[in-house]
Formats: sequence, structure tokens, C-alpha cells
Amino acid sequence: MSVEAERTALRICPLCEANCGLELQITGSTVTSVRGDKADVFSHGFICPKGVSLGDVAADPTRVQTPLVRNAAGELVPATWEHAFEVVRERLGTVIRNHGAESVGMFLGNPNVHSLSGAFMLPALIKAIGTSQRYSASTVDQMPKQAASAMMYGTALSVALADLDRTDYFLVLGANPLVSNGSMLTAADFPGRLRSLRKRGGRMVVVDPIRTRTADFADEHLEIRPGSDALWLAGIAHVLVVEANPDFGAATDWIDPNAVASLVSALAAFTPEAVAEVTGIDAGVTRRIAAELMAAPSAAVYGRMGTTTSGLSLDGVMLPMGTVASWLIDVINIAIGSLDKPGGVMFALPAAGGPSTEGTPGVGHGVSIPGRRRTRVRGLPSVLGEYPTAALAEEIDTPDPISGDHIRAMCVVGGNPLISTPNSGRLRTAFESLDFLLSVDPYLTETNAMADVILPVSSPLTRPHFDVVFNNLAIRNQARYSPAVFPVPTGEMDEADVLLTLAGIAIEINTGKKITAQNMDDVLAAAVAQQAVKDPSSGLHGSTVAQVLESVAPRLGVDRILDIRLRSGPYGLTLQDVIDAPHGIDLGALTPRLPEVLRTPSGQIELAPQILVSALGAATAALSSVPNTTPTGQYLLIGRRQLRSNNSWMKDIDNLQGGSNLPTAQMHPLDVAVLGRNSGDMISVSSSAGELSIELAVSDTVSRGCICIPHGWSDFNVNVLISVDHVDPLGGTAVLSGLPVMVS
Repeated sequence: MSVEAERTALRICPLCEANCGLELQITGSTVTSVRGDKADVFSHGFICPKGVSLGDVAADPTRVQTPLVRNAAGELVPATWEHAFEVVRERLGTVIRNHGAESVGMFLGNPNVHSLSGAFMLPALIKAIGTSQRYSASTVDQMPKQAASAMMYGTALSVALADLDRTDYFLVLGANPLVSNGSMLTAADFPGRLRSLRKRGGRMVVVDPIRTRTADFADEHLEIRPGSDALWLAGIAHVLVVEANPDFGAATDWIDPNAVASLVSALAAFTPEAVAEVTGIDAGVTRRIAAELMAAPSAAVYGRMGTTTSGLSLDGVMLPMGTVASWLIDVINIAIGSLDKPGGVMFALPAAGGPSTEGTPGVGHGVSIPGRRRTRVRGLPSVLGEYPTAALAEEIDTPDPISGDHIRAMCVVGGNPLISTPNSGRLRTAFESLDFLLSVDPYLTETNAMADVILPVSSPLTRPHFDVVFNNLAIRNQARYSPAVFPVPTGEMDEADVLLTLAGIAIEINTGKKITAQNMDDVLAAAVAQQAVKDPSSGLHGSTVAQVLESVAPRLGVDRILDIRLRSGPYGLTLQDVIDAPHGIDLGALTPRLPEVLRTPSGQIELAPQILVSALGAATAALSSVPNTTPTGQYLLIGRRQLRSNNSWMKDIDNLQGGSNLPTAQMHPLDVAVLGRNSGDMISVSSSAGELSIELAVSDTVSRGCICIPHGWSDFNVNVLISVDHVDPLGGTAVLSGLPVMVS
């Protein structure tokens, strides 16, 4: 009897934004254990429960391993790859030929930013289909931060990051990084980095309507009324900009004095006293926090979903405030002189390049916010190239009264919008009406259950990995690469090949030209090389495309494109350099990047974009319209992050179930007493959008007047409560935090 070989493999975890380095013990084709890689230059051995489960995720018996096609009887049955692609060619082709490319919608889920194929191959599919009807998980939660950053600095990934390892004062709003491991802030071992902050005498303040694990760890926790974050931030900014004489530090030379004057005027009404009632935070406390920020040797303000999806209910009218809040966080960081300062907020310099490293340093095209395109039904503006996901259902189920135009087919890649997006009930009905639904996903999700064709991708352990997107958001510059741990099993298909084959099919539908996946790969590589040789900031500038392609031969696929990106990037690395450093290459702490990081047309920091100033002005009504009482049974809905899940991923992995990973509605004991209910009771939660029955859990961590429900559960889907009527016109997100609901 043969003994299966044992080996060790290193792997960057693709299951959340922390991107920790892992060490996998493997026997034969089975991962027998997973632990943190202590030699990893970024994570230094940290691992969370999701990382521990990576082997289980890869070997999950529920993972779809062969294409599924819906037969004449309406059943999803196994099919060959050839047959599945032929069905796509026929069904998608019929829709496009009869109704045009705009009749096809695309939804791109969270897993795409955790994948080299998603970064490099998915854009080819989008372009090949030729539709502007693009929706993604970004407009469910994070887009306001990207929109605000793009307006201020020039690109959607020019995000000013908290320099967590060196800061002396860390102010956190609407985030729970001890559970989320960080979001829009890639910081492996967030818990360890916060402990280090405390050990060096630093201070952390958390502002949140729920006493989260992070709030428990903090030096101070301030309870804030859900949805009012922007007003409290405006109160802080008022003290810093209107009452004080701010020192903008490194940013001084890149700020127009006229913008400062506009900002002073916009903030004039938002005194700490004026915002106290609506936020629930005493004016004296607000003034103290502002003074502490100014006095700290270094300080950083960080906000996440609680800020980006916030909305303020004013006499029954919801005012989305996510983009305004995201902008004010940067305003505060600039006003205390923290921008581009060690220990403040700084910009990453990603090894494979990114929007803030390409083109002419210090100046660029900037962005148009709101976007120039509008949705057909409500006229909601696009944002950074996509439409608000809150508009998806109506764009499917509401034909134009004259032309009859509407979305008739959907291509969903790595997403489960029937669970993860607002007004899920209506979206489910809309999906039922589609002429064709294609899903690229390895799991049978609620969305996939309605698909006509499911194309599964192979396990994440069968493909290489590099943090192309998240290195733009990392608090330390580094380069780490993971080769594939296992070959793609016979009968399965690599994600890149699936996407490139689909792109070739779309090109054939639209042009009649047949093109193979390999041909597509060659075209993409040549396009990346062409961009690199033309870019004056590229390390390959002045070379020819042929020279670049020859230098990276014989690599193919994502490895070839990654090699080009690394060679053209700011460090001039090669893929082989990174392969030869299995624990990663540490490229050092963040360094000042002003003014070269800017890509605004003016070459300046746009401190006070007029559209954001106007949006803040609209919020002045909140200062005099705070209701003294709320209707009986009405509470404000807030979300809850769960460590053992990633949005709607991984709910069926055995070792991630149970414990705190439960779909319950948490309420304060005094509110539960008023309701006359008990922990464990089933309660009804309703809104204008829908109704949800869910188990009640009593918790004194939740502020009075609030109800806290986690995101991502199918049987207890909080998104059935989320209305699509309240959409941030700048960031595209629906209001998730501060939404009034009735509880009985």
C-alpha cells in the first residue's frame, strides 16, 4: 500500500481583505491543516477562523465541479463544458441579436477582487459583451469612499490609508476591524496592530451605535445615533476648520485657498452644539475629540460601512449621507495635518502599479461624479463606471413604455445578488422574468438556483494569487505571490479560462469573429504591454510590445500579465523576483507621495468639491428637525459584522457554523422589555420594502432604539428590509444604517 506524499505549501488567503500568509500541510491532494505563516512579511503568522477553514473551502463537497444546464423539464443537470458554452452562445446570442447588448446586465460579486482572473480577465468579458448595464457589490457598501477619494485625489483607488503601525491616535467610525480584519484598509493582523498601538501609549476611540468587539477594546466608545455620522464629522470639522487655524501640513501647497473658504462656509452651521441632539453625542465630548486629534503627535480617522451606507431620517424623509461622511473623514485628516504624514493617513505604492501610479505624476483626468450615464427607469447616475445595484430590479422588470427596452439577460460572476443586495424580494421576482441567466460560480446559491447555465470555477487553491487590488489599500508596501497548490482536476476549468472563453463567445456574437481563449489571452497580454510601453511613468516605457512579451515568455495567462505589471510598476520587480521570495518581499512602510500621487485635472487636492459642499448644505435641515419621539415599535436598523463569514460566502462550511455566527436580531434589554418579548422569541421586522421573521437576541451592546441584524443569511435575509428608494446620488449605495423599521 502506497503512502501518500506529505508536503508544505504557502498560500495568501483569498477570503478577506487582510490577505494573510498561510502555511498549508498537505497529504496527497488533501489539506490536512492550515496555520499562519510566521515568516510572512506582512501577516507574521496571524490567522483567523476563515483562514483556518481554507482547506475545507477548497474541498467543500457542495462545490459544483461540472457545468449545470437547465433542461426542458426545468431542472439543472450536469453537462459537458462544450455543451454549456454552446447553450451560452445560443441563448445569450439570441438576446443580443434581438435586443442589443444593453439588454444584458452584469453583476460582479465580491470574490472578483480576491482573484487575479477577476482583476485581469473579467474586464475583457465586460468589454466583449459591450453593455453599460454593469452592477456590482461595490455599490452595496463601499463605493461612497471610492467616489469621495476619486473626487479629492483623482482615482477610485487613491484612498488615504490610516498608517496604523505608526499612529498615536486612531479614531474609528462605523467599523469593527477586530472582526472584519479591516475593510478598505488592508492590514493583516489588525488585532495585533491595535495591541501595538496601545503598547506604545497610543489612543483609540470608536464611534458606533453598537458596542462591538473593537469598541470593547478601545480606550473610549461613543454611542452615536445611527445614520448621523456625517453630522458628527461635520461638527469635528467645524472646530478644526472654522474655529481653529488649521495647519494642513504636507498638503498645504496643494490646496486652493478658495477651497478652504468654501469649506469654512459649508461647515459654519455645524457647531458641536448644533449637532449634539441629532447625533446623541454631547458637544463637550465632540470638542474634546477635536482637541485630542489636533494635539496628538500623529492621528488618523477611519470609517467604514457604518459611514458609507449611512442615512438620516428626517420627518419620514431619508437623506443618504455616505459620500459626504467619507469626504469629511478626509477633510478632518487634512485639517489636522495628517495627510501624507507618517502616523497619519498615507497612500500605498503598489508593486504591480495601479491608477495612482500610472500616467503623468501629479496630474490626470480625474473623474466625473456623478457619472454621465443614467439608469433608464429612475435616471440614477452611474458612479465610477457602474450603475447603483439598487436600480437593478427595476431595470429588469420595467420595460420602456415606448421602446420596450429592459434588461432581458444577466451574467452574474462570483455574486449572489438575491441575498446580498437591497430589496431582495423584488429582485428575486425580476430574475424570474429573465430570458436568460448565466452564473459563473462554484456554489449553488440562491441566485444560481435560478440560472439557466452555471459555469463553476475550480478551487482557489488551483490558481495563483497576488494582491493586485488590495495592495492599493495596504498599510505596508509589499509583494507576495502564491503559486497554485494543486493542478486543476480533470473535468474542471480554471477561472481565467472560463472568463476568456466567455469573452470569446461574446465577441463572436457581436462580430461573427471566432476567437479562442488562448487568442484572448494573447490579445490581453499585448494590450497590457502596449499600455506599459506608452506610460511615461512605467518601467517599460520606451520598449516595444514585442520586447515586453519576449521578456515574460513563456508565461501565459494571469502570470504573464502580472509579470508585465510588476516590471512596469514602481519597483521594477519581476514575477520571478517575487516567486523567489516565498514569504514575500517587504517594500517598506508607506512613504509621502504628494504631489505625484494626485491625478486631478488641477494637480491639486480638491478639498471642497462643489457637489459635496452642496450635499452637506442639504443636511443643515437635520439640525432643526430631530423628532422628540419615535412611533411605537419603530427602531433604527444597523448591521453586524461576523468573523466567521465573508458577506454571503462560506455559510455552509461546518467549522464556521455556530458560536457567534448566528442570524439573530440583537436589541437592548430595555427595548425588549417594552416589546414584552424574550430572548429566543421569533419577532417580525418590517419596512416599506418587506418583512422578515427572525430570532430575537437580547444584548446590552446595542444602543437603545436600535435593532442589529447581520448581513448575508438566506433564510433571514436582512436585505428584504432595505428600500431602494434612498440611494446616495454620488456613491450609489442604498441606505443600510439608520433605516427605520417596525418591530413586533
